[in-house]
Amino acid sequence: MKYFTFVDKDSFIYSRSKIWDTVLNVTAWPELWKHVTSVQIHTQGEISQHSKIDCYFTLFYILHLHFYIKISRLQKPSYASFEVGGDFSGQGRWILRENGNETSSTLHLHLRTHHFLLMFVSSLPYGKRLIQYSHKRVMLEGKKMIIKRLSGA
Repeated sequence: MKYFTFVDKDSFIYSRSKIWDTVLNVTAWPELWKHVTSVQIHTQGEISQHSKIDCYFTLFYILHLHFYIKISRLQKPSYASFEVGGDFSGQGRWILRENGNETSSTLHLHLRTHHFLLMFVSSLPYGKRLIQYSHKRVMLEGKKMIIKRLSGA
C-alpha cells in the first residue's frame, strides 16, 4: 500500500460563503473538474454531516478511480472533515479563512491506495512526484473552474 499527503493552499477574492457553496454543490463537480466523470450523493437535500458522495474519476484515459467521501464534520462556511474510501482511503479536511476581501483555502489529504496502477507508478523513480504533480494539476483545474463560475464567465 502506498501513502500520499497532499496540502493544497489557494486564495480567492471571493467570500468564504460563495466558495463554500460553489464547492459543496457536489452535483456540479463533473462540470468543475473535467476528470470527475460522475458523482452520486447518498443523502437527500444539501450536503451535511454524514453525507456520502461517490466519485468516479478518469485521468489520462487509462486511470479510472472510484472513491467515496463521507463527511465527518461540517461547520458552514469554514471547515469540513471527511473520510475517503475506495481506490483511495484516508482522511482529509478543508479549511476556509476570510481576511478582508480575500479567502484562503487549505485542503489537507492523507491518503493511501492499493490501486495497482498508482502503486506501480509510485514505485518508479520520480513516480511519487508525478502523482503529486497530477494532483496539483487537477486541483488547479478545479480552482480555475470555481473562479470562472463565481465570476459569471
